[in-house]
Amino acid sequence: MGTTRLAVALGAAALTSALLAVTALGPRPALAAAPCASGPPASAWIETSVTVEERGHDTAVLRSTTWVGVPRDWAGAAALLGATTTDGCLLPEGGSSSAAMSPDGAEVVVRHTEETPVQLYGGEWVTQLAGLWSVRQSGRTWFVALLPAPADLPPGLAKARWRAVAVRAPDSGVRGVQPLPSETRPDHTYVWRDAAAPPRVEVALRMSARAEFQRWTNTQGEAVLTVATYLGFALPYLLLAVLLVLLRRRSADPGERALAGIMLGALAMITAVETITAVLVLSGTAFFAHLFGLTDLGAILVLAAPLFAAAWRSVRRRMRRPSPVSADPVSTDAGPTEAGAGEAVSTSSGLDALTGPAFGGVVLAGVALVAVSGFGPLAKRHAYEQPDLTPIASAVATALLLTGAAWVIAVRAARVPGRRTPRAVRTLLRWSVPGLALLTLGFVAHAVVIGLLDPWQSLPDVVGSPFFLLSSLAYLMWPLVVLLLLLLLRLHGRRTDTVGPLTAWLVVFLFVVGTIRWPSTYAGMPVPLAALTGLMVLPLLLRLTRRAEPPDPGVSRRRLAMVVEEHRTLETREKGLRRRWAAGDMDDAAYHRENEPVVERIGRLRGEIGLDPRREDGLTPLDLALSRGPGGSWWANARLASRYASYVGAPSAVFLIWATWSADSTGHDGWLDRLREPNGFYGLAGDLIGGLLIWPVAGFVLGALWRRLPGRRGYLKGVVPVLAYGAATGAHAMLNNLIGQAPVRGSLVRVLLLFLVLTVVAVLMDARTLQTRPGGLASRLTPVAVVYRLGTAGSGIALIVAQAAAILGLWTQLRHGIDITSQVDTSTQAPPSTDAQLFQSRPGG
Repeated sequence: MGTTRLAVALGAAALTSALLAVTALGPRPALAAAPCASGPPASAWIETSVTVEERGHDTAVLRSTTWVGVPRDWAGAAALLGATTTDGCLLPEGGSSSAAMSPDGAEVVVRHTEETPVQLYGGEWVTQLAGLWSVRQSGRTWFVALLPAPADLPPGLAKARWRAVAVRAPDSGVRGVQPLPSETRPDHTYVWRDAAAPPRVEVALRMSARAEFQRWTNTQGEAVLTVATYLGFALPYLLLAVLLVLLRRRSADPGERALAGIMLGALAMITAVETITAVLVLSGTAFFAHLFGLTDLGAILVLAAPLFAAAWRSVRRRMRRPSPVSADPVSTDAGPTEAGAGEAVSTSSGLDALTGPAFGGVVLAGVALVAVSGFGPLAKRHAYEQPDLTPIASAVATALLLTGAAWVIAVRAARVPGRRTPRAVRTLLRWSVPGLALLTLGFVAHAVVIGLLDPWQSLPDVVGSPFFLLSSLAYLMWPLVVLLLLLLLRLHGRRTDTVGPLTAWLVVFLFVVGTIRWPSTYAGMPVPLAALTGLMVLPLLLRLTRRAEPPDPGVSRRRLAMVVEEHRTLETREKGLRRRWAAGDMDDAAYHRENEPVVERIGRLRGEIGLDPRREDGLTPLDLALSRGPGGSWWANARLASRYASYVGAPSAVFLIWATWSADSTGHDGWLDRLREPNGFYGLAGDLIGGLLIWPVAGFVLGALWRRLPGRRGYLKGVVPVLAYGAATGAHAMLNNLIGQAPVRGSLVRVLLLFLVLTVVAVLMDARTLQTRPGGLASRLTPVAVVYRLGTAGSGIALIVAQAAAILGLWTQLRHGIDITSQVDTSTQAPPSTDAQLFQSRPGG
């Protein structure tokens, strides 16, 4: 009896498993549509084709196109005209449809198109459908098949005649074709014609090397993909951390060491989640750690650490004060390191809220948010039946905690350089930290809306888990690194007038972090190729074009500009006297009598600014002035160039953001379509921040390296950073095109725009250098126009030619359309030309 019961139980289990497998692997219920309301047409014809191609960001796409013709006198024909979707009578639901009359007016022809991305990480033999076609994966083979069973077809096609069936696979090798096709065309195109019943078409396709690599990384190569993802995101930050460690060891300035330590803490916070992910995946404990909430707890601790550290410092400082109220705003009994680091800030700076009585309440509120964030999701983690809005509180709390941590880091760093935080830094903090709060809350709100609009009524992981939310927002935290690098460079600028090797490396990292974004994905593998290329190319170019910094003239900028103007006038007079003497208009005595005062005055002017009075050094006051720039130090030059670049680059920023988001990564209409995606707001925020920050950061780098860059005229100095940026983005585009991932069409446009902006900034820098009197823009540009000799043979010709070439190249790119920054060339996404040759019966070609 026991054996019989066991056999019955095993048989029932086997039958249940078989039914579940058939349900999972069978076609979707949408194909088994309800009967036609007007009855099936008496006659109909079908032409259908499918194309399997690799397109976009490492995506294989199954694109189905089907034409169905029905008699005009069929009762349901009138309802087809003007409809954009089908009711399942003639064609499967989904995709897009359109109907039109045939040229002879006897038929109504319906055109149905549908695209399905072919998932490489799906299980074996899992079927994906697009229109009347399906694709399933087994090993390294894709099986593309036409749904052959009459029961699987819409009821209106029961009596249809199959005029033509075509399969096209231009990017894949073909392992087998069943049955034998009526016609074989190039690009792996197979055609079956004139079948009374639907043919049982099946084509076995060999995956491309790139698709096999992606499949391996998504299945068997999980550990490799995890390490690559971690390095792709964190490697530039880790290199910066190495530089900061060296800075802390070599610097004798306690404030500089303190700021380097703060930056190391910020980098640790940014990369902590990816580090935790890599450790858990490699150890095989990721699933259980997330199941029991350990990953969320780790994310909360990462964000709470800066807050508790700031609270502890505040409490310790208050405990060590001799009296509750001190007349001196600077703590008198702070430790030697803290006092040397300039811990205290004047109360007028507006940043003393961290040491005030309200700070305890802020910390307590942070603890409450930590509790909500840590325990809120755990109570509802397994409730998937109904939409659950409880995790929203967790996501909002995590976003606010992240903002608080960034605020603490920024304020703590702003206090290091001196007793009073500069106005520019306070302004930056006032805008950046609230901007970060709005960004994080906007990201959460967008994720919630997308989740509520999901037909499966589920919220994205970034809403239900602080760990996943912090992992996504970590990719948008690089502006905080830019702020900290600027503060560290400001500290350098107050101590030195020249750019040393360590300062130059900090400027290089600022250039890479602020202008080049990473990681980029190649065949499913994240690699910071552009960032690493920029880190190598810019120092190499600076070394190859290295020149000695010009000497300090020992006078003010305005006095130097007046010396340049007078010296240029005296040189012009000297040349005129020499020409008159050479032409015989003057005798030797008259020439020496008039020329000697000029030569003596030139010598005195040159000696005043530290040049050789006899002019044997080959330098002129003009060369000295333009080489040093308008600022008294490299920091002053960098600050002025950054301000100019912000103004000049504003139109370019607006244009790039608009152009990027007017078309999505597959060339479709951009704004609304991309915001409907789960990561749409993330992409918009990244493009917005990158489009706005690239110009002031590039201007700052130009100004900081002004005295080391080659060229005796300013417009030549922007060539080195533009070449470095072009090499970085060019390496990204070349690798994309080499592996056939997607043509990057916006790289050249960005390089040309950067060249135009930096050239204009350099001209404005030269104009400021040569300005001798206050006035408008015209009076400022007049001296530099004279120096450039515009309109005559001279350096102005080179400027005009370079600008004209850049504008011509930009115009050439703009002719391709507004989707110039799209990852995909939309001109290649038209229906295959073979369709027009195969199917001649559809109206309008």
